[in-house]
Amino acid sequence: MKRQKKKKEDTPRRTLHLDARVTQEEYDLVKKRADECGMTVSRYTRKCTLGHQPKYHLTDREIEAYDNIADARGDIVHFFNVFNDKSAEERQSYFKNATFMRSWILLLTQLAADLEGILNKRKE
Repeated sequence: MKRQKKKKEDTPRRTLHLDARVTQEEYDLVKKRADECGMTVSRYTRKCTLGHQPKYHLTDREIEAYDNIADARGDIVHFFNVFNDKSAEERQSYFKNATFMRSWILLLTQLAADLEGILNKRKE
């Protein structure tokens, strides 16, 4: 079910004004946090003052990293599922097969490279 926005007539008109003196550093921090939450400084300050904790919005880069982690998790689950369905003898026979081992190593190498890339993006 899609959430509907409140209509302007449902929102009480805000006519009162609060002032607070802050340093430039404090203002910059509040502005940065408001931007991270996709809010104006006024709305962010009002929410915080009323005891709410505004939610942080992920950047496109963070969403991409999250998607990559989800893909890596899917690959890992797939690896485990392949072997969970096999008997002990079948699992052992796979590891004796050179072709299988080469493909297994290539997949794991790619997975490790993907995870390293995600970690490196996080450091930037």
